[in-house]
Formats: sequence, structure tokens, C-alpha cells
Amino acid sequence: MKLRILTGLLISGMICSVHACKTGRQSETDAIGASEVDSSIEVMQDEWEILQDMLFLYPSPGEIIEGFFNADLEYKNGLVNSVEKKDSYLGSRSQALNLGIYITDLAYLAKFSLTGEAVDYLEAVHSLSNQVGVSTEVFESLLEKAKANINNPDSILDVSDEAFYQMVTFLETSKKEKTLAIISAGAYIESLYLVLESKNEFVEGDPLFDQICETVTPFGNLLSRAQKFEDDQNVASIIKYLNLINQTFDQLEVKETETTVKEEEGKLIIGGGVDLTFTAENFAEIKSTIRSIRTEITTI
Repeated sequence: MKLRILTGLLISGMICSVHACKTGRQSETDAIGASEVDSSIEVMQDEWEILQDMLFLYPSPGEIIEGFFNADLEYKNGLVNSVEKKDSYLGSRSQALNLGIYITDLAYLAKFSLTGEAVDYLEAVHSLSNQVGVSTEVFESLLEKAKANINNPDSILDVSDEAFYQMVTFLETSKKEKTLAIISAGAYIESLYLVLESKNEFVEGDPLFDQICETVTPFGNLLSRAQKFEDDQNVASIIKYLNLINQTFDQLEVKETETTVKEEEGKLIIGGGVDLTFTAENFAEIKSTIRSIRTEITTI
């Protein structure tokens, strides 16, 4: 699983904010007193705990797609969910699931340099975010940034990641973890759908199938997190989907391996832990399961 190293920048920003209070505005700090400085540090620690949780539980769709892209994922026309359907999804559950799908489609299109289409999907993400109660102020600036960099695929992909993490941060800090679980389920399902549908048949040794195995750990995190809110009717309905996926993953042959952590080109790469073996039968069953679930989610 590949995670962008955002932590250093964010932590530095929080530390600089506290440091500015201590040095750049010393007289005001003296008036404020040590108790409020300590309070600022506590807030910073709370935000860091949220950030840690966010990074390791919810890799962005862009990061998931990037892993498959490095395994020679090929673009396939017609896979993304039609952006014209965005206003037809009714109810918070359907809107949250398809919000996760659209933000994954956005990353997919950006990764393949289809930047004009990607901006359309960012607008869909903006619209559905508003409907599920996510603050949309950040999306307005991101839309401007995307339109200004429409010829820069890397910039659009960065916008996709930023949109996802801004959304996650808002939902976590607003105590809307139930909505977050549903959005993340939609994003995860769409990521697997795009990858599996790009392959017509199983090829032994294809690195793309190794990459699918790399998604098993974040999937387990997502399932465990969702199960904490199974008393909620909407979350319970998506746990049904996650359990079906989990059943297909349970059929993969598992071998324990040593966990490794390394930094490569500015990204943290976590490997090992388990070694999963993919077969043609596994491919056919997982593809069928994901296709059925995704069709049910996106059907109006």
C-alpha cells in the first residue's frame, strides 16, 4: 500500500502555528498564558491522532489507482460511472456510496490524463458532498485549481487526493464516521471494479494481481471500522457488501511474511505481512462479486 507523505507537511504547519504564537507574537503569548499554549498543543496532538487514523485506514482512491497504474493498468473506455447520473441518486446512503465512486473515477481519469473529464467528476464530487453534509468550501478552491491546471494530469491527481483527505478530515472531526465509512466503501468498491474490469482474463504472474492483494489490509481496516456502526441502518447495508468481498478474499491462499517499511520517491511503502496467492478461480469470483455490487450501487 502506497501512502503520500503528507504528515510531515501537515505536522510542520501545525507546529509552525504554535511556534508563531510563542515567538513572532511574544507579547500576546505572555498575555494569553501557558495554559492556552498547552491547549493549542493538545489540539495539535488530537489532529495528529486523527491524521494517523486517516492515513492508515483510508488510502485515497488516487493512491490505490496509482499502485495499479504502476502494475501496468490500462485505461478502458466506458468503465466510470456516468457523471450525468449524479443528481438522480436519492437518499444519504446512495449519495454517499456514489460520492465514493465519483471521487475514485476522478482519480482514474486524472491518472490517464483525461483531465477535462476529471474536472467534470470533481464537480460531481462537489455536488454530492454538499448533499451528504460535507463542507464544500474546500471544493470551490479545488475546482478553481483544477480548471487552472487542466493540462497537468499530476496536478489534477493531487487535487483528487486533496479532495479525499479534506473530506475525510471534515467527517472525522465532525464525528460523522458513519458517513465516512459509506463513502470509503464506495471508493474501495469502485477501485477494485475499475481494475478488475480492465482485465479480460487471469494471467499468472501479472503484478496487477499482486497489487490487488495489497488492498486486502486497508479493506480489513474499512470493514472493522464499519462494523463499529452496524447499528446504523445505512452502514449495516454496506457491511453486507463488504462481507461478500471479504468472503472472496478469505479464499486466497495466505502465507505469513515479514513486514517491511521503506521510503521511495517521497512515498511510504508498506509491504509484507502476508503473501496472498491469486488464482484464475479467485479472479473470476472476485470480479463477479464486485461487478454485481457496483451495478447495484450505481443503478438509479
